[in-house]
Amino acid sequence: MSDWAIETQGLTKGFGRVTAVKDLNLEVKTGSIFGFLGPNGAGKTTTIKLLVGLLRPSAGRAWTLGAPAGPEATAIRQRISYVSETQNMYNYLTVAETVAFCRSFYSNWDDALVRRYLDLFDLPVRRQVGRLSKGMRTLLALVLAIAPHPELLILDEPTTGLDPLHRREFLTVILKEISAQGSTVFFSSHILSEVDRVVDHVAILSQGYLLVSRSLDEMKTQEKRIRVLFSENTPTDLAHWPGVRRVVQEGSGYLISVAQGPQELAARLTAAGGTGATILDMNLEEIFLDYIESQASGRTNHRRDLA
Repeated sequence: MSDWAIETQGLTKGFGRVTAVKDLNLEVKTGSIFGFLGPNGAGKTTTIKLLVGLLRPSAGRAWTLGAPAGPEATAIRQRISYVSETQNMYNYLTVAETVAFCRSFYSNWDDALVRRYLDLFDLPVRRQVGRLSKGMRTLLALVLAIAPHPELLILDEPTTGLDPLHRREFLTVILKEISAQGSTVFFSSHILSEVDRVVDHVAILSQGYLLVSRSLDEMKTQEKRIRVLFSENTPTDLAHWPGVRRVVQEGSGYLISVAQGPQELAARLTAAGGTGATILDMNLEEIFLDYIESQASGRTNHRRDLA
């Protein structure tokens, strides 16, 4: 088994004059729960469509489960499940008929698992799919995706349309069950509190560029803010010190975002005449916004991998 469930090298996709994904180098470890984050228009859905073979790259390459990704990779699709943000199903089929239809494509379909989650989500098996709410359609798509026990589960905004209760059930029950089997989960989401609860690795994409790819534990340990006061002689090159991502002035003080080495940087600030250097924790949402805002100001290097 490959160490990487997903790997890309220089992956690029353009649509006319617009380049949606730019020179993407990404590695997703087998068995991980990987959060793929970015604002709207960042290139997340385009990347996912490249991975599952719905689009061809303009340049670069991608591999899923050790095999080249692309429209021709039909054999590998038996081992991968994909749920898009928009559910395309046959509206005239009932839930039970939809399950039976999908079952016919897989040799390792788990009927007991399907029954368990249809009951958990209270999905009406005799109702036509076209009469389901958006949330119910999403839940049905998720159940269909996990029924064949995929080695790789790719989810594009998987909890769109779900109420808080079903969102929690999905995250705490399904993802944990899948990861316990050794499967890899790769999902994009704009609800950062969801990601914070379940993932072990995070990548942030913006304007088609990969800004960072890092384990969540390391990110929370190393990504900090330092509040410091300079009464005089503020270092003019502060924004360019190693580890510094962003500097925001607050009166005579500064709030400095750092990607690594916060203790060392705090000591250096003190040695340079700063007073009251205080290291502050950041949650995932603050880290995410910091990277996006740093890119907007031109301070973030593209394709930065600190893993």
